[in-house]
Amino acid sequence: MSSPKFHGVYKDVSNEACSNVGPKVIVAFGYSKIVRQMILSMKYRNMRSSVAVLGAALAERITQEAAISDQKIDLISWAPTTARRKLERGHDHAEILAHFVAKELKVQCRGVLRRLTDLPQTGRTRQQRLVGPRFVSRPLNNKCVVVIDDVVTTGTTLKRASQALYEGGAELVICAAVASTVLWQSSIESCEPAKARRLRP
Repeated sequence: MSSPKFHGVYKDVSNEACSNVGPKVIVAFGYSKIVRQMILSMKYRNMRSSVAVLGAALAERITQEAAISDQKIDLISWAPTTARRKLERGHDHAEILAHFVAKELKVQCRGVLRRLTDLPQTGRTRQQRLVGPRFVSRPLNNKCVVVIDDVVTTGTTLKRASQALYEGGAELVICAAVASTVLWQSSIESCEPAKARRLRP
């Protein structure tokens, strides 16, 4: 079976051709003002109502894409925030989101990534963002892993996370985010069609 359209292959992490591009990502929304406010309330105030709305939309998008590619999902995980951020906020919003999505999809959810760098992506320049965080994965025997983040800008965080998951033993990594700040590749329309585009065959 060929890889799903929405998936970016990064098994060869030394491949220079892959180093400057982000993975293709399932997105539920464009980064509109309302979506931004909901993400911030989820991130900084642990608003579970925002988690429910955003998580349900993302779960629906993942379901749609998986059905198109006839892909069975074995595990949901997330790109963890820094230890400092988690301590300050009292939670990791990506973890909460991942557990909600996993419950919607009736799939196992487990934290398998550990962040090796403590510098957040928020507030950094594009050039700094492109360096991205580094992750390491626990050993995996799951064939297909969905890794979740809140917002995708350059795609670097999800790229690094997917690299670590492949190194940990995943056979296929699917990247998914609630929203994108750019016109992001998607094999079908997102919940906000103007903020997503179809991939050409």
